[in-house]
Amino acid sequence: MVVHVRLFAMLRERAGRESVEVELDDGATVDDALNALRSHHGLDDLIARMPVTMAVNRDYADHDQTLTEGDELALIPPVSGGDGSMDGKVDTVAAPDGAEKFRELVSKDVPRPAYSDLLGSRPLDAEPGHVRMEFQATEQFLNPMGVVQGGFLTAMLDETMGPAALSALPAGQGVPTLELKVSFLRPASPGRLVADARVVHMGRSVVFLESSLVTDDGTLIATATATARIVSMKKAEE
Repeated sequence: MVVHVRLFAMLRERAGRESVEVELDDGATVDDALNALRSHHGLDDLIARMPVTMAVNRDYADHDQTLTEGDELALIPPVSGGDGSMDGKVDTVAAPDGAEKFRELVSKDVPRPAYSDLLGSRPLDAEPGHVRMEFQATEQFLNPMGVVQGGFLTAMLDETMGPAALSALPAGQGVPTLELKVSFLRPASPGRLVADARVVHMGRSVVFLESSLVTDDGTLIATATATARIVSMKKAEE
């Protein structure tokens, strides 16, 4: 049977790709998949020396969990807080670990807005101040000219910048948007689109963000910049 393995952070960089497929015997476990990766993809030392969070079909998994044909196994190593070079304003000590933030993004237990399903959104990677998301543009998104309507592209960019800001903040913070500017560079057709968003500068009460949206082949579709206010969720609820 074939299992699709998604790689993140250092594992992705070492393998030189975001995902690989491993062929396993029927009844194989997560641990068997890890052994296959060690043998065939040059990841032996990384997997051996660091704790790796595992998820099967977006549910957290143990080493002995049995896999089935077509399963998706995600491997998430620890992600460092970076060099704190975002103008020296990102508190990398208080910021959540990238792997922890990714676990929050992919967890089925974390409520997600209904429009996430409409946009076909799925997290690809997360580390403090940087998030990548994929979206599925459908024919329902087309305008009368036969291309994806700009409002949907804007939503994809905005939906990625918000998590990028939150990934650099302690828990319990919110980032309502104050200003959003989008530049549409090329028309988009139905299919997979990938947004990459990052924190440009973070102050005490305001965060500045940027994001780009590309097609599967890397063609740049749109870019965006945003300014968001940092607020306490408890205060916002009061």
